[in-house]
Amino acid sequence: MVSVIPRQTRPRGEVRRAQILEAAEAVFLEKGYAGATIDQVVKRAGASNASIYNFFGGKDGLFSAIVEEYSGHLLESFQTIDIDAATVPEALAQIGRHYMDVALAPDAVALSRLVLAEGTRFPELVHTCYQLGLDRIVERIAEIFTTWCSRGIAIMDDPALTAVQFLDAVGGRPLQRAMAGLPADGSSDAIEYSIQNAVRIFSTAIRGQGQIYDK
Repeated sequence: MVSVIPRQTRPRGEVRRAQILEAAEAVFLEKGYAGATIDQVVKRAGASNASIYNFFGGKDGLFSAIVEEYSGHLLESFQTIDIDAATVPEALAQIGRHYMDVALAPDAVALSRLVLAEGTRFPELVHTCYQLGLDRIVERIAEIFTTWCSRGIAIMDDPALTAVQFLDAVGGRPLQRAMAGLPADGSSDAIEYSIQNAVRIFSTAIRGQGQIYDK
């Protein structure tokens, strides 16, 4: 489970909320969305039904909070990217590395596979993952791309679509194999190669007249 704030620095209520989320994620991954129940989360977390409903409102709210925690962690990491100091390829590489750090985490892969497996029966799961997960991430990357376009250092007709395509390219073979449950080369070299290949393709494709490639 991704924790955005170190547990020891959190107020008591936030610590309890994080403990419930951790327990809920374990239950979802073990039982599936359909098989997971609030009672199972209560037992694993050592919490009460009242506290879970107070924090999250029910099972849907629990799942939404887990997705939001993952995307929030990734969005927070994007704040470390200084687009004024970094060249376009450097910034793209940083975006790619932050994305893969979260996307390839074992629990994140398992959660994504759960959504794929149960999405046809529970379409709200897919909606939640996009609305609170991928859509927020794409929106932030698109903001960066739009800034580049306004400065004349990049050219693209649809920054949001370009952001989606960039993430797809970054994930490449390592993420595809992880999602399929196949043995994957998750070595840092293989992941970095996938990222750099995407950076080369996209930094060339979006090049503007004023684009900075070298400091």
